[in-house]
Amino acid sequence: MTHKRKLPFWLVALLALLLAVLLTVVALNSGRNSGPESQHIAIPDAREPVAEEIEKAIAEDHKSIDPQLLPVVPLAERGIALILDDVGYDLSALKRILKLSVPVAVSVIPDAPHARESAELAHQAGQIVMLHLPMEPSTPKYRDRMSAAFLHDRMSRAQLRQTFIDDLDMVPYVEGVNNHMGSHLTLLEEPMRGVMQLCQERGLFFVDSKTSAKSVAAKMAAEQGIAWASRQIFLDHDINEQAMQKAWDRARRCVEKNQRCVVIAHPHEQSVSFLEKHLSLQDITSMVSVKSMLAPAVNAARLHQSEERLEKVL
Repeated sequence: MTHKRKLPFWLVALLALLLAVLLTVVALNSGRNSGPESQHIAIPDAREPVAEEIEKAIAEDHKSIDPQLLPVVPLAERGIALILDDVGYDLSALKRILKLSVPVAVSVIPDAPHARESAELAHQAGQIVMLHLPMEPSTPKYRDRMSAAFLHDRMSRAQLRQTFIDDLDMVPYVEGVNNHMGSHLTLLEEPMRGVMQLCQERGLFFVDSKTSAKSVAAKMAAEQGIAWASRQIFLDHDINEQAMQKAWDRARRCVEKNQRCVVIAHPHEQSVSFLEKHLSLQDITSMVSVKSMLAPAVNAARLHQSEERLEKVL
């Protein structure tokens, strides 16, 4: 009678171990593919959402661009950012604005009589301080009244730079800059490039007040690699209450359309009273820091084109 040869004990043990491992793997895969967890789970995009209008505008002209190169725009930019210009003359008006307890960037004229004190008050209130940088206007009557704080096209690069530095030295706590007047100077690339270079060195953002529709300030800011934004609405271009109401309603429509809107106001009695009277709870919850409105410095040309499209929408 022939006896079957038994396998060695060590080989039997090894085969049993391999079989146990195989069964465990099969069981785990089966459990993973059954029940509600087997549904496809969408992984959220790690980037924050891009404002709808900017995304569409960029997509239309740049369909072949890698999506990873598109600018990441903070969600908080969707709302109203208020800048108070021409600060440094009327402290009582500034104090009334600060009592509103809404985000407001306080833009101080450097050679105003209360420039330093105004910046101190804004800083103590936790608000952003900006330099309201005087620049050459196109209107002769205003051009003839330019003080030593103004930048103008007859300056050399060194003179323009030193005047800008002197202006900054007169206003403490400055985080950003926007132009005061400037309907002439902001048309010129060379002086504006010099302005943006110093902003880059000092870590300052720039907001184009858009005193001219042909301003190149935002373009130069983007090309120089600093964060920037552009004004969409002047609240008090006309200080009549009905005109200001129309301007503020435009800002409200920005929020309704899920868009951003930089609004510039001035410390006129009529303007301050309007804001005290007409700011609703919904307005207050829609107001954000101007820093959350700043476009990143990447993809400068595309961002500038997108900003121009948004202005046309408004």
